[in-house]
Amino acid sequence: MRVRYVHRGYFPARAGAELMAQYLAECMSRRGLEVGVYSGAVDEDSARFMAAAGLGVEAIPDPADDPPRAADILHAFDAFHPADLRAGLELARAWDVPFTITPASAPEVWPDRETVLDCCRQADAVFVLSRAERAMLRGEGVDDSVLHLIGQGPHLPGVADPDGFRRDHGITGPMVLFLGRKMRSKGYTVVLEATRHVWARHPDTRFVFLGPRWDDDCVSRFAAHADPRVIELDMADEDTKHSALAACDLVCLPSTADLFPLVYVEAWSCRKPVIGSAFMGSEEVVAHGRDGLLVSPAARPVAEAVNRLLDDPAERAAMGRSGHDRVRRELTWEAVADRVHTVYTTLTAARQTEGVR
Repeated sequence: MRVRYVHRGYFPARAGAELMAQYLAECMSRRGLEVGVYSGAVDEDSARFMAAAGLGVEAIPDPADDPPRAADILHAFDAFHPADLRAGLELARAWDVPFTITPASAPEVWPDRETVLDCCRQADAVFVLSRAERAMLRGEGVDDSVLHLIGQGPHLPGVADPDGFRRDHGITGPMVLFLGRKMRSKGYTVVLEATRHVWARHPDTRFVFLGPRWDDDCVSRFAAHADPRVIELDMADEDTKHSALAACDLVCLPSTADLFPLVYVEAWSCRKPVIGSAFMGSEEVVAHGRDGLLVSPAARPVAEAVNRLLDDPAERAAMGRSGHDRVRRELTWEAVADRVHTVYTTLTAARQTEGVR
């Protein structure tokens, strides 16, 4: 089976949708599928996210040029780039092959809602990360029969050195980690504002912000909260990312525009509890009080949650274990790949049967 993924990436960031596309492509390649990637923005930088997997990136063919069919199924990732979804749909229809979508991004950040929804309504399969996302799309007219719940999975290829990470950054006490793009919807500004409330009770706590600056005013935001106990790091390699997760006491990402943050699953795989906020399906994603805490996206509630977990190492450890157990039971990339592969096989077999008729 030949699969072509359509996705452009977020250079210089590495967003969850980008990582999901890479991990799924790697899984399918290991299963013997012929895998490739099409992008609407092909250059050395935007193509790098597939390089580690040995998967080349090509420009999306123009159906008007009548290119030879190079795939048995097209799979587009990320509603944040609706033009790429549309290009994938048109190519799939020109080749008469099934078209599938993983929206990956929350509706709040879709730049063209109608294009996204139209592509989903015409898709042969739409892969969703939560029941809440499935219900939302069903309410927007996407046929329930094409909606497939696949969940999330962690992928931490780096080598963890938590002691080295703490030593390199002078961390000897508690460590709270924000991991992701520094944008308001991810909650980094709320975590910054929560620091002073946490320090009132735990003055030796270090807050590590790991990820690329995204909002235009990131510099001024961090300048306004300048303190030796705030450690801001830019993009990092996989070893550093894994080391930070292993070194922290908890992960705090009070996002308000998400579907199923990959960071949460990565935290749980390292036995760390998470602090999240209200987004579509958040109560489904985080089991409040069991593998993390869900709070209002404001400084005091976030600080209270951080203080609660720092106050009680036993509860913190229990939540980390619960999250880890859940990852092992339900949330692995092999499990995700199994679900997606089953849909691929069903769709291509049905299309072949139609062709015989």
